[in-house]
Amino acid sequence: MTKRCRGCGANLQTENPGEYGYIPPKRLGETDDDDLVCQRCFRIIHYNKDELGPVLATASSQALEEGVAWSDHVALVVDLLDFDAGLPSALLESVSARPLLVVANKQDLLPKKTTAAEVALWAKNRLRQLGVEAEVQVVSALNGFGFAGLAQWIEARQPKLLFAGVTNVGKSHVLSRLLGMRLGRKQQYAVKPTVSAYPGTTVSWSRWWLSGGIELADSPGFVPEGRLSDMLCPACARELIPSRTLSSKLYPIAPGQMMHIPGRATVVCQESTPGALLIGYCGSGVSWEKSSERHLAKWTREFDGHCPIQNWEEHTVTVPRNCDLIIHGLGWISARKGEYKLKGYLPAGTKFSLRPCLIGPKQQ
Repeated sequence: MTKRCRGCGANLQTENPGEYGYIPPKRLGETDDDDLVCQRCFRIIHYNKDELGPVLATASSQALEEGVAWSDHVALVVDLLDFDAGLPSALLESVSARPLLVVANKQDLLPKKTTAAEVALWAKNRLRQLGVEAEVQVVSALNGFGFAGLAQWIEARQPKLLFAGVTNVGKSHVLSRLLGMRLGRKQQYAVKPTVSAYPGTTVSWSRWWLSGGIELADSPGFVPEGRLSDMLCPACARELIPSRTLSSKLYPIAPGQMMHIPGRATVVCQESTPGALLIGYCGSGVSWEKSSERHLAKWTREFDGHCPIQNWEEHTVTVPRNCDLIIHGLGWISARKGEYKLKGYLPAGTKFSLRPCLIGPKQQ
């Protein structure tokens, strides 16, 4: 029987240190099978280094397909600060054969005045708009918020539950926290899924047996198209992954003025209704700034910072009052007190979408 790494799910092997699943031969006889981790996971956990990089998208898709076939329910973990990017149509199609639970993670990064009940209602409405039928649980893998309710949901159904999601939404972190709760008390695991900021840490799907007939499984992160953070080097990508309390910048933007994240995205005001405002939101290491259209080239094609973008695309979009314009893998801007017609400049291939406001008033 093939032995798997308990951290990332890779098939363990002793021949090639440059491939996934390598473990020094002497380790195989020193540790119980349930405690085995590959050299890559060991180095990620103890040294925060990933020399092999993310698993290929084709291998990730195959492992997801195998996991869905095994399961009777799927828990789709999404990042609340990049919600739409966590719901690519190809991923939704892959899991459509199973009842779906959407686990909306990173509630801790939202403003305290934005309650979990408000977020859950917003998420259900957004899923309905996207044609997705699912239950919703709002959680924080960082501080444990919402996990009592998630555990009750699992215990009531005693499922074979596969955790899925795009890369870097906290999927393995959610599963790891569950394994430390009463759900897993009768089956203690010294090793849990490897959690890191590196995309594609999980290599294959791996199963965890709990009390009461409950079985949980982790799966590799699905690699979505059009997410800006996936187009940059690992260091710059980590700078864009939501990991900090949501910050906002409010500006009265008039025609000829613009909001931008240096070298990553720019929106220029073409028209606006009187008194309208724009709020820029980010939950990462970058933030929105205000400038004039005459500086457009400086903050786009002439940007000389790390990972400069060579190819830019121009888009014209109207953002209604109390709606968000989301740039997948970066952040969003919200129109308040009026409507905006904007010209957006984004790295080629970056996806964007419109939705009702996540933060603040929802009525247009």
